Amino acid sequence: MSTADTPVPAGRILIQGAHLLTQDDAIGDITGDVLIDDGRIVEVGPGLDATGATVIDGTDRAVLPGFIDTHRHTWQGAIRQVGTGWDFPKYRQHIQVTWGPQFTPDDVYIGNLVGALGALDAGITTLRDESHIQNSPEHTNSAISALRDSGIRGVFAFGWPSIDSNKWMLRGEATHPEDIRRVRADLLADDNALVTLQAMLRGPELSTLEVTTKDLQMARDLGIRSSMHVGNGPWGPEFRGIGSLGEAGLLAEDLLFIHCCTSGDDELKMLADSGAHASVSAAVEAVLPGLGAPATGRLLAHGIRPSLSIDTEASVAGDMFNVMRAALLAQNAGVSIDPASYESLPQFTPADLLAMATIEGARASGLAHKTGSITPGKDADLIMVRLDDANLLPCNDVAASIVGAGHPGNIDTVFVAGAIRKWAGRLTGVDTTAIRRHAEQSRDRLFSFDLVDG
Repeated sequence: MSTADTPVPAGRILIQGAHLLTQDDAIGDITGDVLIDDGRIVEVGPGLDATGATVIDGTDRAVLPGFIDTHRHTWQGAIRQVGTGWDFPKYRQHIQVTWGPQFTPDDVYIGNLVGALGALDAGITTLRDESHIQNSPEHTNSAISALRDSGIRGVFAFGWPSIDSNKWMLRGEATHPEDIRRVRADLLADDNALVTLQAMLRGPELSTLEVTTKDLQMARDLGIRSSMHVGNGPWGPEFRGIGSLGEAGLLAEDLLFIHCCTSGDDELKMLADSGAHASVSAAVEAVLPGLGAPATGRLLAHGIRPSLSIDTEASVAGDMFNVMRAALLAQNAGVSIDPASYESLPQFTPADLLAMATIEGARASGLAHKTGSITPGKDADLIMVRLDDANLLPCNDVAASIVGAGHPGNIDTVFVAGAIRKWAGRLTGVDTTAIRRHAEQSRDRLFSFDLVDG
């Protein structure tokens, strides 16, 4: 077994004798080996040849594809958990109206770095960074730099400024910031890089259908995928984000719809028919009054296998274990409170939730050809979970144990494109003292500003 004193392996690596939850239907869940070379998965199966490879003992370990977070406002990393217990209006007042305009590029950098490193520590190997802190080109550059410096696989979803948030988010008529064209041309032109570009559009609920039509055309002209927040509390039935796009003929596979809590069943059918994707942020939806109940079961009823996401660490923990359990809790609480609405919905298992947290996240992000399953030829984005830790013993069912009782401390090793980012339970190459000091300075400066009404 690896310890903090064991050198971090590099190059050709063989994980031997582990419980493999592959998320690949052709391979299934097996006890076996994973051979990694040149950043990719070369072979999967029992009794693989270890010649020329550094062997990692997989005894009492589960190996999974890395978790994929399809929606996180990562720039808020250094002010994590300050809003635990807030409702949505209070969140907007503090973060989007008061602190957002005060963020400097340096604040964005440390927020994104802290958020990305926390994600890696929690076994999240792909982070879709929903960035609505485009206050200047320098703010955007800093966010991208932090993703790159962290070593995570990052999807930078370029949003809008957090200056004059009401203008941008309350049915604003401004079209998407043109600076995204510079980012596409100069910073994130390579769709095969570790950090790639997508668009975070406001959609018909936060802007208008006319604005969304223009924004979508721009994103598609740039060759990038887009996301939108829909089904957000009363805005969902009032503005019908998915429905209005469907009626305009704009729905397609390149769209990711976030939340969908109050989207109508007819809208979810449109989503399914178009091949578009959904992201459930069950933890935030369960604790932030006003958004609506997690739509997991309703989405499944329409044949939509959703991905999962954190949303904001200002309100919830930044790990996928928390989100998976929240999805289960919300579904079962719904059955207890409103059986007529919930008992007819499809049930989902721990194995289903692990799929939502991995391969479905890859599909929603347009990355299923690269990550999301333990499949030969894909990049080696993998996590190893200690099944012999006290909270998981005796591990009667691997998937159920991980979903029901797992936490980031159980994650021993994290690979991103074959590079080990966490080893023997600790992040590699990270100066936590300097990062903590930087984050505290940013936090203290932001907290010094008086609250703004709005």
